[in-house]
Amino acid sequence: MATELLPDQKAAQAPLPVASAASIPTACPVCGASNIVFLLSAPDRFHLRTVTYDLLRCQSCTLVWQKNPPSLAEIGEHYGKDYHQTITASADSSKDRWTLQNKTIARYKPGGRLLDLGCSAGAFLSTMKGPSWKLFGIEISPEEARHARERAGAEVFVGDIFDAPFEPASFDVITSFDVLEHLYQPKRVLRQVFSWLKPGGIYYVAVPNVESWEARLFKSYWYGLEMPRHLFMYSPKSLRKLATDSGFSELLCSTPPASYAENSIYYLWGEFLKSISRTPTPLSHAQGPGLIANFVRKGLRFTLRNPYRLAASWAGAGPALEMVFQKPEALR
Repeated sequence: MATELLPDQKAAQAPLPVASAASIPTACPVCGASNIVFLLSAPDRFHLRTVTYDLLRCQSCTLVWQKNPPSLAEIGEHYGKDYHQTITASADSSKDRWTLQNKTIARYKPGGRLLDLGCSAGAFLSTMKGPSWKLFGIEISPEEARHARERAGAEVFVGDIFDAPFEPASFDVITSFDVLEHLYQPKRVLRQVFSWLKPGGIYYVAVPNVESWEARLFKSYWYGLEMPRHLFMYSPKSLRKLATDSGFSELLCSTPPASYAENSIYYLWGEFLKSISRTPTPLSHAQGPGLIANFVRKGLRFTLRNPYRLAASWAGAGPALEMVFQKPEALR
């Protein structure tokens, strides 16, 4: 017998209006190549909604993007409180969550002015708090921005990136962790970042890696797709092309140990439940595992997931892609 849906689960499964149709573009939005192919279709699996979205792939630079994404006026309907809570929980998942990022920044810059794009509740900014750094953020949510100010002591602008009032050559470091894939105009964003950086300043960007082993294995069930919130999906090749065309030089490319496999398997499990006339629980409403299930999960993480994460990272095929780019020094 099918499980009765809660009212908010019924709402989550209700189809949202389909974005207005548009013709398939004739050129890649990053490299301009015309050899574009259809990749796959996928719905919003996080909320268990039914509208599907088509992904296109550039065979030259490997960029992947949505053919007809929701409009800017519609996209807010695809986030919601549950999504923001999940993002905040991920940012605070452990005391070591930002250790690697802190060390990477310290390798290139000992201090200065740092701007975090899409700073959310300030989890990352709070780890940089100290006398060496003057912290800034940009955040679309007023509530999240308030938390970031309180938590990190940062100056946070609420609104769109292109409306932020910062002067050119204002920052030594600009960061965007799991943000660039949500933005409609990546070329314009990179030009803005380039303008805001001081000569010699660095841009540290993290995005899901669409060329990862997990993306190839799970295909439309890969958690990193996050349809329709992720408008663009990057690989090292496409992100490198985007940044270097904006004037940056590359300092670092890595896929640190990470895995989205558990959530991807959850999506596959939900598909199995539907095949036997059971109603799956959206990931947005999923509860933590029980005591025994949690014990089993920890065992699988230790024996399978952790070795896999290290192997994928070593091979450059991990699901999380991090790159550091530098604005050239001023001419002397």
